[in-house]
Amino acid sequence: MTHAAAPGSVQVAVFDQGEIGLRRIELPDRAPGEFDVDLTAAAICGSDLHTVLGHRSTPPQTALGHEGVGRISAVDPGAVDLRGDPLRVGDRVALSMIRSCGRCDRCRAGLTMKCRSLFKYGHASVTESPYASGTLATRIRVSPGVPVLRIPDRVDDSIMVPAGCATATAAAVVTAAAPVGDETVLIFGAGAVGLYCAAMLAGLGCTVVVRDPSAQRLAMLAGTGAVPDDGAERPYPIVVEASGSPAAFTDALKAVDLGGQVIGAGSVSIDSGTVTFDPALLVTRRIRFSGVHNYTPDEFRLAVDWLTEHGERLDLGRLVSPPQPLTKINDAFALMRTGTYPRVLVRP
Repeated sequence: MTHAAAPGSVQVAVFDQGEIGLRRIELPDRAPGEFDVDLTAAAICGSDLHTVLGHRSTPPQTALGHEGVGRISAVDPGAVDLRGDPLRVGDRVALSMIRSCGRCDRCRAGLTMKCRSLFKYGHASVTESPYASGTLATRIRVSPGVPVLRIPDRVDDSIMVPAGCATATAAAVVTAAAPVGDETVLIFGAGAVGLYCAAMLAGLGCTVVVRDPSAQRLAMLAGTGAVPDDGAERPYPIVVEASGSPAAFTDALKAVDLGGQVIGAGSVSIDSGTVTFDPALLVTRRIRFSGVHNYTPDEFRLAVDWLTEHGERLDLGRLVSPPQPLTKINDAFALMRTGTYPRVLVRP
């Protein structure tokens, strides 16, 4: 028996004509393979700020939010998660933000996050299917091809909510870095991605140093095993640029050791700035550069597994704000603009 979506409206935070507001939309019947998740928590990401500040192009009536956790409210029989485990009504799940086809040349090459028919939650209009496509909402409609994972009730929402963006991106950075376990790594930026990268790399046995102008952000490294930069000049075999600052990008190229690797993950918005450097810096020193933007399904799974295993021990819930109600979404965005927390937690 197919579980049909309950009738009624869904409340969604929408960005339109420079304004953020709540809108009620009526969901049609589910298409085959779609399922609905009643959200218990969502997070405002820096990318959401990029959207509302006009730093990225967005369609009219954009459904906001792409990090979320919830419980399945309607699903077809036989549906499974990314591990192949059955999905049933009431299951608690973590959500990816990416829908890919799995068949195009890019997907076959492992670039599922750059699929030729890519759909990204939190970046689409409420006027197009699946309509409820933002996590800053009471319910989200999940399309076939979107990775989801069942998660245990013991892991708090505040720990798991960034899995589908910040933590999965950090997992992609760590995958690209491929440390053997004893390298010294320099990370530029102690935002959410930088902090998760620092904790993951330190947990793998790396010596991790983080550079950020904010003492408040650097204080969040406590307990992760990473330390703030002491200002000493030394070359690093692995450098991660997670701040999005053009100046930091140039500094990253200067800080990496001969034959080392620079991984860029911070510069993702329009007009993030330009840099000028001598290409001989890359060529003669045999520097490798890797760009990381979003993640693969396997990296999403790595993120969820890592949060499940280490989130409580590392007290990662402190990286998100106290819960803010969806009904006060503008106040929640105002809190995000202060930079007090890497993520602002929103509850429907």
